[in-house]
Amino acid sequence: MATVRRNSKQRTLVYEAVCASHQHPNAEEVYEAVRQKLPEISLGTVYRNLNLLEEMGMIVRIQTSGGADRFDADTTPHPHLICSECGKVVDLDCSIDQEVQQLKQALEKSGANVQKIQLRIWGLCDQCSQH
Repeated sequence: MATVRRNSKQRTLVYEAVCASHQHPNAEEVYEAVRQKLPEISLGTVYRNLNLLEEMGMIVRIQTSGGADRFDADTTPHPHLICSECGKVVDLDCSIDQEVQQLKQALEKSGANVQKIQLRIWGLCDQCSQH
């Protein structure tokens, strides 16, 4: 029997905080934003809800390998630049839908069971590259 997951005020506020930020917030930043509206929320509750929202496909987790995971409410396939200097995550404005489909087909043809495709590029953001 499948577990029924009802929406909760905490989950709604966590989701709204991720949606409102275009900076790909980490869990601490989401926690601080949600605390403005719900001071009694715990960091653990924020983490649980971020994990659940990711499982539900409502947000995307961006692993930065060196810093805290970041979250994105834009679940459409798109590449991210992760700054090697400051850790900032930036959406790259280009469509990769066709490439993602081709890659997925090639992987599945090889016998792989594709669960998620994410394109992450490491380099310097515009601010760090000017220093």
